[in-house]
Amino acid sequence: MASLAPSDVEAVDRILAQAWLEDRETLFEHEVYRILNLLGMETPTVAFVRHAAEITPQILDRFSHDTLVMKIVSPAVAHKMAVSGVRTVHRDLDFLQFSCDRMISDVASQHCPVAGVLLVDHIHYTKDLGNEVLLGFRESDAFGPVISFSKGGTDAEHFAEHFSPPNLILAPIDEAWARALLQSTKIYQKYLQEARSDHVDQIVRAGVQLSRLATDFSNFIPRTSRFILKELEINPFVFDPHGRFVALDGFATIAKRTGIRPTTPMEPFDQLAPFFEPRGIAVIGISHTDSTKPGNIILENLLRLKRRDVYGVSIKGGRIELAGRTQPLFLSVRDITEPVDLAVVAVPADQSVAVIEACAHKGVRAIILIPGGFSETRKDIRLEEEIRDLIRRHGMRLIGPNCLGIFYSGDERAPGINTFFVPEEKFHVDLQKNNNVAILSQSGALGITEIYNLRNAISPKVIVSYGNQLDVDPADLVAYFDRDPEVDVIGCYIEGFKAGGGRKFFDTARQTHTPIVVYKAGRTEAGKQATESHTASIAGEYAVAKAAMKQAGLIVAETMIDHGDFIKTFALLKDCDIRGNRVALVANAGYEKTYAADNLGRLQVAPLDPPTHETLGGLLPSYVNVDSLLDLTPMAGDALYGDCIRAMLQCATVDALIISIVPHSILLHTTDDEIARTEDHLANRIVRLAHEFKKPIVVSVNVAFGAGAVYNRFGQILEAGGVPTFLTANRAMICLNAFVHYHLTRRQEKRDAWLA
Repeated sequence: MASLAPSDVEAVDRILAQAWLEDRETLFEHEVYRILNLLGMETPTVAFVRHAAEITPQILDRFSHDTLVMKIVSPAVAHKMAVSGVRTVHRDLDFLQFSCDRMISDVASQHCPVAGVLLVDHIHYTKDLGNEVLLGFRESDAFGPVISFSKGGTDAEHFAEHFSPPNLILAPIDEAWARALLQSTKIYQKYLQEARSDHVDQIVRAGVQLSRLATDFSNFIPRTSRFILKELEINPFVFDPHGRFVALDGFATIAKRTGIRPTTPMEPFDQLAPFFEPRGIAVIGISHTDSTKPGNIILENLLRLKRRDVYGVSIKGGRIELAGRTQPLFLSVRDITEPVDLAVVAVPADQSVAVIEACAHKGVRAIILIPGGFSETRKDIRLEEEIRDLIRRHGMRLIGPNCLGIFYSGDERAPGINTFFVPEEKFHVDLQKNNNVAILSQSGALGITEIYNLRNAISPKVIVSYGNQLDVDPADLVAYFDRDPEVDVIGCYIEGFKAGGGRKFFDTARQTHTPIVVYKAGRTEAGKQATESHTASIAGEYAVAKAAMKQAGLIVAETMIDHGDFIKTFALLKDCDIRGNRVALVANAGYEKTYAADNLGRLQVAPLDPPTHETLGGLLPSYVNVDSLLDLTPMAGDALYGDCIRAMLQCATVDALIISIVPHSILLHTTDDEIARTEDHLANRIVRLAHEFKKPIVVSVNVAFGAGAVYNRFGQILEAGGVPTFLTANRAMICLNAFVHYHLTRRQEKRDAWLA
């Protein structure tokens, strides 16, 4: 990781130290310029004067232009124009002295402390789009240093709020990543069209230098500096008529270095194993009088899984009838004579510390802390701090609090686990289906809802509701299940990250090999407030989180519908051969063909090779045109539909296929009743072809709202057979795009890494 020269780090640190000595957390503009000069960046000639008498002919000789810009210097003023603290003045000694006195007096009259005035050489430039850009960074509590780039100028804040937010990337970055950041903007296309590659190079070099500065002065990166830069912004950088890239305005805030954020490498893998493959489970908090208590439901769920190593704990002891068994209850976890790896704690929050202390003495290795009433309620967080200290001293790991815990399907080596305190009749998972998915959700209710919605297509290997992230967080869980050969897709629902948790998740996720589909909540102020009331989330910074996840190569869902559909698509198509992004369509309605052409995204229409063209010509009636986006018309029956799908899949130039079906066609067997009477209906044909050719296939069964019930069986057969099925062609196209793009990008990354 490239860094600034030690002498430059020391020089910058001295600038920050002087500001701190003057009881300032904000740098003056000329101090920002001095830092930029150390980085080799261009700034205007400046002179700082404390009062008018310091403006002398010798000072004016420094400047090369007849026009200067005069700016107020005040530790209390961030937006100088708001207090009339910026004026363009002629380079005349008497006029400058008069203007200086007048500006200081005017600003002071607004009860703002004034340190002096900054004289700045006026830089001439045009305000054409692309001539002003904003570059900077800030220290995110969750993710560390984040570089930002966007359109600059005096309207940049309005522009960001009402039109286009800045493009973001986590530091440190090298030249390739800095160029990628610029390429993600619309301004980059303007530079290309106008052959301004030199401008691109200058922006890229500035981005790399700011990345080095951001990481050298960050709490997330161990360095020798005494201070950190919480924020540094240049608004704008401009290109002058000579092609120089010049910083015209600078703002920065600072803080004392407080130590390294928790971005340390993952804990040993086997530390999480007791959650999923424990020897002995204690459920603590069983009621003799109320069978609806979480502890009772959890104990009953575990007994239903035929586990023989489950032990109930109640302050009254005795016995209880559950799941057709008489279960003895222990007064304390310490009274259990058998080994206990996992304790599920379902007592009120104020009793949890004593229970966890008893678990520590028993030698429990993992704890699921079920109850709420911790920091998610914005109450005193000392209880969580006490628990965190306790588990660290005893080497235990903890999921929760404020969570449902774990549903784990198990395998031949280890029985399953279900700590979701939802009765069996309200939450049942069919373990006979393909269970190659891990759902890691901050919200347990979300995990249950998503699995229910996907019930016809998949069954989870595991659902983890991890709650407040007092200890185990999504990064830990992603690292654990990325190593599980039975997990082909990881779905994450994240409401917020603790301090440093975002960077930890980013560093972990970018090294994984399993597709990770993630939805980050809290993008709006209302969403942020909702997540903060639900768990102890630091839920803001949606734009930073989204940028970091894309930078890490994750599949980012814009909506919860996307999240579920992406998980289904990646899970069902896991064995497909992804050859390229050329797609064909077989439909029985003309509007679907047009719709597909208008919504291709990153996919390209596949050119049909001559053999395929000839095969389709022999199959189709004369009134149907052979095309890559093939409209069979409503006159196509099951057999013709299937034969045309086979022809498309046999085509060497077709990498993926979308099948769009308007099921009302009289010649298709698509209703539940028709399927019951017909063995070789279209759904069965599609499933067979999908397994034969191993190319990505998605299906749209276009059903009018409210009329889908009669076609339920048709869609269920497709998804049970491993073919992702959607109600609209748009949904099918979005999901196929995400799937193909992810795998082609990962393939290119591996190729680039090998060549490097």
